[in-house]
Amino acid sequence: MNWKDLIEKHTLKCLAGGFVVGVAFFGIAGAMLHATGTPTFCGICHSMQHEAETFKLSSHRNLDCVECHLPHDNDAHYLIEKGRTGMVDMYHEVMRDYPERIELDASARKMVSENCLRCHESTMSYVRTGVGGDSAEDCVKCHSRIAHGSNALEGGIQIQ
Repeated sequence: MNWKDLIEKHTLKCLAGGFVVGVAFFGIAGAMLHATGTPTFCGICHSMQHEAETFKLSSHRNLDCVECHLPHDNDAHYLIEKGRTGMVDMYHEVMRDYPERIELDASARKMVSENCLRCHESTMSYVRTGVGGDSAEDCVKCHSRIAHGSNALEGGIQIQ
């Protein structure tokens, strides 16, 4: 029996099997995508332990890391940036060359501020920000220690 005869004879079984494999693949991929954005996952790296510990005490502790640290403008941009930042983080973790205190670069600061505005949009509609109303830089400039640092580990106060 050749492949063509085998497939013709078992078409329905092949389609059902393909459907089950597809559903399982996307289910597992979705679960992994979610799990790799949680504070528990991010905190397992040596270089992120301080950030994970300070985050546990913050007012934002119920969020996942990706809520602040990845773009949410569209799914493609989110997935590309998740892959890119994951590879960069893994590289630096393997090389053990992260600084003692991790600092956001300019593009990451902008992304975090945009995510602040995304979540706090209703609050921000009542706030006058910055010179000329440029709020994209204002969140992190004044509130940089809300998620990682305004707590007892840093000797500060916890802001609710």
